[in-house]
Amino acid sequence: MLVSKNALLLFLFIMVVNSITIAQEMNGYVHSNYSGITGAQINPTAIVNSRLYSDFNIIGLHVNADNDFVYLSKDEYKFKRFLSKSPEFPKHGEDNRVFYDHFTVDPKNAFAQVKLLGPSYMYTNNDKAIGFSTSIRNIASGDNISYEIAKFGIEGFDYYPLQRINFINNKDVKAGALSFAEISATYAQVIYKSNMDHLTAGITLKGLLGFGGSYIYMDNVDYIVPNNDTLIVNNINGKAGVSLPIDYTNNEVLFPDKVVLGTGLGFDIGVTYQLKMKGHTNKRYAACQQPFEDYYYKIGLSLIDIGYIKFKKNTQQIDLVNRNAYWIDFANQDLETVDVLFKAVSQQFSGDSNQLVNNSAFSIYLPSAISLQYDMRIQQSVYINATIIHPLVLNEYTIVRPPQISITPRIEKDKFELAVPFSLYKYRYPRVGLSARFGKFIIGTDKLGGFFGLNDFSGLDLYFMVKLPLIKGQCHGIKKGFNCGNMEYRQYLRSTKRLRSL
Repeated sequence: MLVSKNALLLFLFIMVVNSITIAQEMNGYVHSNYSGITGAQINPTAIVNSRLYSDFNIIGLHVNADNDFVYLSKDEYKFKRFLSKSPEFPKHGEDNRVFYDHFTVDPKNAFAQVKLLGPSYMYTNNDKAIGFSTSIRNIASGDNISYEIAKFGIEGFDYYPLQRINFINNKDVKAGALSFAEISATYAQVIYKSNMDHLTAGITLKGLLGFGGSYIYMDNVDYIVPNNDTLIVNNINGKAGVSLPIDYTNNEVLFPDKVVLGTGLGFDIGVTYQLKMKGHTNKRYAACQQPFEDYYYKIGLSLIDIGYIKFKKNTQQIDLVNRNAYWIDFANQDLETVDVLFKAVSQQFSGDSNQLVNNSAFSIYLPSAISLQYDMRIQQSVYINATIIHPLVLNEYTIVRPPQISITPRIEKDKFELAVPFSLYKYRYPRVGLSARFGKFIIGTDKLGGFFGLNDFSGLDLYFMVKLPLIKGQCHGIKKGFNCGNMEYRQYLRSTKRLRSL
């Protein structure tokens, strides 16, 4: 991993600035009554409240990337260019760039995720349900990135309008990146039924295997860039650390010798209240015969992605406490490895290349959030969902999930489903998506405009899944007219046989 000349200041203040991205939540599908095991991502109770009694996810992928800083003009790009081997875009300006930027004084926030959904399964048995899931997640975030850092990141430190300005940032800056495998177990159960009132609770426990992680935290920085090769830091308080499967002295990849560098635990927990359309039943059914009890509305509350990964292997950290530096010719130094970078920073801020560097363990927290979901039946097969997701910052070294609110109308059928999610990232930036389910195949996006040039291209969101769902009330392979498990019907048959024997 090479570190460019302009990366020093970015590393000190914030990482991942060149990929400032916005999270989407698969709003078009995750709220569906047919979402099965996937619905547990937003609330663990989804598996017991599902229209499915069994759901097996074979494979799936969710990729999202968006940003509120750099973009391609809607008049200058076509999505099909991304599908070509060597895409070319119109260039402009003195530097012949293909992108523009929103150069405003607002701080920039970041979140990105690529999630591979592995084999996953759920099974519902009347009022109880269990589920297991696997996934590989790569996530990164940045919170409160100052606007001048973002601008320096794309222009370089020779950007004259920002030179000779004393920047003082006192907001907490948090950034991090995680690559890990997640193995989860979910349990959900109906805990209260009375007439049409219906309450369920669920929990998901997660085992986490960390393949790599990095973080940066800073609560104060006072600095000036007087010219393109000098950095004056009057004061800084911050920390940064990495745990990566590479040799920090030569960038040699250590995979597969070093795969798991850290481990951790996490959990989701949730409750859901439903007002059913009919009074509840205590009948016990065989798996395939379980009925789906429709509702007028349901309200869910959940905590998601609570947990952390502790990295103990191949770690390197640097700690700056009330430090200052006058760094001459910093933009021209060769900082090609993590080891060289950390030692150079330590040298400039302490006079000793090793004094501020250590190899102790550190923990990075997951993108924790609290979520409130409201789902209402409009008429048969037609529903509308409203969901709020708000981040919970549980630690200084954490992945920060962006807040958002979504409203998603949808049409649900056994073999087909269509949803159109409307969402507001940061409660401010509008997004329109589209999701469809065709039997065993699901495809969707929470950001449709990125594909058709409806607005400036600042990123995209896309997900698909291949599943084997089994729907409640459908007993495949059973002869017509045969009751596939109703306990009362079984009792009736036994009583009839006894009467005939008399």
